[in-house]
Amino acid sequence: MKKLFERSLAVVVKKKMMIFELHNKVSTITSSLHSFEQLVRDRCKSGNLGIEEAMGLFDNAIQMRPSPSIYPFNQLLGIICKLKQYSTVIIMFKAMDSKGISSSVVTLITLINCFCQMGKVDFGLAIVGNIFKSEFEPHMVIFNTLLRGLYKEKRVKHAIKLFNKITEIGYTCTDVTYGTMVDGLCKAGNVDRAFKLLRDMEKGNRKPDLVTYSAIIDGLCKNNQIPKAQNLFEEMISKGLVPDVFTYTSIIRGVCSLGMWKEVESYVNEMVNCGISPNIVTFGIMIDAICKDGRTDKAQTLFELMSTRGISPDVVTYSYLIDGLCNSAQWEEATKLFNEMTGRGISPNVHTLNILIDAICKEGMVKKAHELLNLMIERSAEPDTITYGALMNGYCLHNQMDEDKSVTFNSDMHSKGLTPNAITYNSLIDGLCKVRRVATAQELFKEMQARGPIPNVYTYNSLLDGLFKNGSYEEAMILFEKMENGRLKADIIVYSTVIDNMCKSNNVGEAKKLFDSLPSKNLKCNTVIFTIMIRGLLTEGLLQESDDLFAKMLDKGPTPNELTYNTMFRGLVQNNKLDKAVQLQNEMVERDFSLDANNTSIIVDLHASDGPDSKLTGTFDKIVSKRQREGIVTAVELDV
Repeated sequence: MKKLFERSLAVVVKKKMMIFELHNKVSTITSSLHSFEQLVRDRCKSGNLGIEEAMGLFDNAIQMRPSPSIYPFNQLLGIICKLKQYSTVIIMFKAMDSKGISSSVVTLITLINCFCQMGKVDFGLAIVGNIFKSEFEPHMVIFNTLLRGLYKEKRVKHAIKLFNKITEIGYTCTDVTYGTMVDGLCKAGNVDRAFKLLRDMEKGNRKPDLVTYSAIIDGLCKNNQIPKAQNLFEEMISKGLVPDVFTYTSIIRGVCSLGMWKEVESYVNEMVNCGISPNIVTFGIMIDAICKDGRTDKAQTLFELMSTRGISPDVVTYSYLIDGLCNSAQWEEATKLFNEMTGRGISPNVHTLNILIDAICKEGMVKKAHELLNLMIERSAEPDTITYGALMNGYCLHNQMDEDKSVTFNSDMHSKGLTPNAITYNSLIDGLCKVRRVATAQELFKEMQARGPIPNVYTYNSLLDGLFKNGSYEEAMILFEKMENGRLKADIIVYSTVIDNMCKSNNVGEAKKLFDSLPSKNLKCNTVIFTIMIRGLLTEGLLQESDDLFAKMLDKGPTPNELTYNTMFRGLVQNNKLDKAVQLQNEMVERDFSLDANNTSIIVDLHASDGPDSKLTGTFDKIVSKRQREGIVTAVELDV
């Protein structure tokens, strides 16, 4: 009996010991998990958790048994997402899923955000589809993230569709939701829809905040709806919202774009009186606008004022002023400013260098522009297609483009991984045609057709002009017919080139037919093409037809210019219609038009041959009188 009791007691004691040991073990594990989670929480809050340490903590967490709660996993995923290691987050999520670690809504929000940041919104949308099928309730944060992602991918229609779906289902949109929609719509140029959304918010008893108002004001200004932006600006203030530097900068940009300088001054004074200092962006906008208005001296004064206020100009501000100086033919001043910028340790970007290269090329100093290009490469600012385009244009403007240069430019661009754009190709083709290297220009044209970009109207016009001037009339007309039969429609400039050369090739009849067909092609004839056609008709002695066209211009437009009058005058004189020529010359005097050098020479020759009895004696006397006043009369004209 005693032994049985002792044996039973031993079993009870053993069980109690086992329970005690299990309790201690559980306590230790619980304590260990708690400590680990506390460690992760503290490190994530520290602000100095790096990617390697974060991944090390994640590896420890995923190997722990039992597994920690979802919180440390979410914290680590969030930190790594903030470090922009989006693909790493996705790999980590897959590792969690393979170990059977259940996700929370926070986990899925982080994952969706990563997909959106990577430009893969559709993967994020697929996760939302799974959320609807699961026990989770989609959170508005998820929808806000998706909306931002869609706008980032410029999928505006999809964003609007998702927003409408959210409201249809019955979710309550937050201020963040509306703010995301307004910002996205404005940046996409759909500012009217954003404005409507603002009014919808107010109807729903929501109070739009400063960010929402500022985004719409900025959008309206960029969309050139300045009065509407000004009204909204005043409305915002009346509702107790105080504009910040971003709001003022947006409205200043708007009034600057319209040259409303009094309003610019008023807004600047207002913001300063409110204790809001203009920042570097505000100054930059004003300097750029004033330069575009041609007042570079005023822009330079503002540039200096900016420095006295303790705002150091950056490469963008310098670029605005350099561009203004270059456009005002002050390239030497621009070069000094460029040297000042580099002397301050501010590295020029490609845009800055392109501005200078373009200006120097237009001055004919292509060699100096090449030196700047070399400097650009030395400073690790890789030239782009605009750089090469400016150089090519410089060579073309001064008729220095040849076959070797075109090949070099083309190969240099391809070696740097740059794809020549339409402007680059057009510069090359135009330059080659001007120096009669038409065959090489045609090869480049074929290259465009094969590899892109697609030749545009300017390309065709350059090549047509080159072929005509090279004496390849039939080849030019074949190219023109291909253009007419293709998708690309010729503009009035192309027709002017073709009609002019048809007339010069004694095909005036066909040229007139083509000219008469232009209204049916929805093309409005300008003064240039009328003058070309009149000259062609006069050359063939078709005085009535040319007179009819001239009369049509006087009656219905376009208005004849000095060249048109000179063309008519010369044609009348050459066809011995001197009475009409005198009448026309009187009209020219009334319109303050002068006879050109060729017509003056014709009058002088006729006067010399016919003497004082010439019908053009009066015209001759007027010419001599005018030229005496100008101090340019010749001994021949005075019959000395």
